[in-house]
Amino acid sequence: MAISAIMTGAPLTATGGLCFADQSVAFPDDADTALDPAWIKGGYIGEDGVTRTTDASDEKIRAWGGDAVKIVRTEHSITYTWQFLESANGDVLKLIHGEENVTITPPTSTTRGKIEIKQTAKIPPRKAFCLDMKDDETSLRELIKDGQITTSGDAVFVHSDVIRYEVSVEAFPDAQGVKAVSLIGTPTLAA
Repeated sequence: MAISAIMTGAPLTATGGLCFADQSVAFPDDADTALDPAWIKGGYIGEDGVTRTTDASDEKIRAWGGDAVKIVRTEHSITYTWQFLESANGDVLKLIHGEENVTITPPTSTTRGKIEIKQTAKIPPRKAFCLDMKDDETSLRELIKDGQITTSGDAVFVHSDVIRYEVSVEAFPDAQGVKAVSLIGTPTLAA
């Protein structure tokens, strides 16, 4: 067993470990290729990082007499959760609330900038998500080609902490049933 096979999931860059894009944007096929410029950086993520939860429900089919003869999967989902720390990041707000619910007026030399967020029950459109991580010479990339973001938890407004948006992304399957892809780039061998 090699020590180099033990990895941490530190973000590739502090403000760019999580990116999102429209589903039509090109996807890389390895852990090291630079992302298309259309991918948008999600900014700072909370110190707990990103959690991927695989939830499966299996049912044992039993024969007469009680012996298990088959296991069938009745449910399966993959969900990613994290906290956005940049509560005034216009791109993040559009992702969370939907583009049509966020209006950004840039500042001028005489007026302050303004962001208006309409709080509605409408779920924003599905997007693609990419998590880029690195541990020494090993890189890890998680791709969600069809993800639905939803907000959960509370946005707390206090003087002693930052405003956070706790979100979940449900990964939906493609035509082959693939919901997410993990890509690992390993170090080159010494010559």
